[in-house]
Amino acid sequence: MQDNYSNVQKSENEVEIEQVGQKISGFFNSILESIFSFFISLWKYKWTTLSAILLGLALGIGLEITKKPSYNNEVVVAANFGSNDYLYSNLKKFSTLRANADSPKDSLLLSKISSIKIEPLQDGYTFILSNYYNLQAFRLLSDRGIDLEKYFKSKMAEKNYRYHSITFKTSVPKDSTEIVINHLLDKLNATTYFNSRMAFEKNNIQMKRNELIKSVEQLNGIFSNFGNATAGVSLNDYSNMEELFMSKEYLLNQINRLEVEQLESSKVIFDIYRNTNAKGFSIPAFLYLPILFVLLLGISLYLYTKYQMFSKKHI
Repeated sequence: MQDNYSNVQKSENEVEIEQVGQKISGFFNSILESIFSFFISLWKYKWTTLSAILLGLALGIGLEITKKPSYNNEVVVAANFGSNDYLYSNLKKFSTLRANADSPKDSLLLSKISSIKIEPLQDGYTFILSNYYNLQAFRLLSDRGIDLEKYFKSKMAEKNYRYHSITFKTSVPKDSTEIVINHLLDKLNATTYFNSRMAFEKNNIQMKRNELIKSVEQLNGIFSNFGNATAGVSLNDYSNMEELFMSKEYLLNQINRLEVEQLESSKVIFDIYRNTNAKGFSIPAFLYLPILFVLLLGISLYLYTKYQMFSKKHI
């Protein structure tokens, strides 16, 4: 009796497996049938198919001949001398800047730029250590329990960063894109106020650097006198050595930061990095349009054939 029950259960499982296999086989057969029907329809209407290919080729060649060059551009800049608000204001109101062009050449070159955007390159650590006031502000925010990660991404903080990414599209040949970018930067740098600030702030940077170098030299003098008798006094207290070394490390980092800032202070808006890439499909239109037209034609013919079969069954 138990053997009969096991045989019945086994038979039911075999039937279920067979049914699943039939469904899978039917699914693949329907796909193959659709593919064959697709190509049969194209061959049946071969002259229409040939016309679609020729139309795609002609249209593709025409688009390639008449299309305007278009490129995506990114320029990373350093905003010097507190010019962040000035930079953001001009780029976020770029249509106004373009409308107030100084000359026909100015208007022409600015008209080749579209979809311009600016955003900061967020670097909270460098922002905090850039000067004493930022460090104190960081301590104040920490004491008040403010989420610093959210703060560094906020609109309030974004304009305080030194480095910013400007992205835009240009509609000129690639070898002329540099002319457009240079003109945009020259336009942004043509500011009387910030150029006047540049004259004395560059000197301030040099003075700060010199003062920091003197501080490092004083620390080196302290290090060299440890364990030596100077004017009858021997410096043997090593309890603050680690703190002194950390102070020297901080000063050297600040000197390096000022040297970079000095390098980038030759312009109000100093361009650090440029990148230009082609926009849109890399495949020519005369290659993909014929294929697209044939696919659309084949699908239309296949659906039309199915519609005719459906109509005959229900008439």
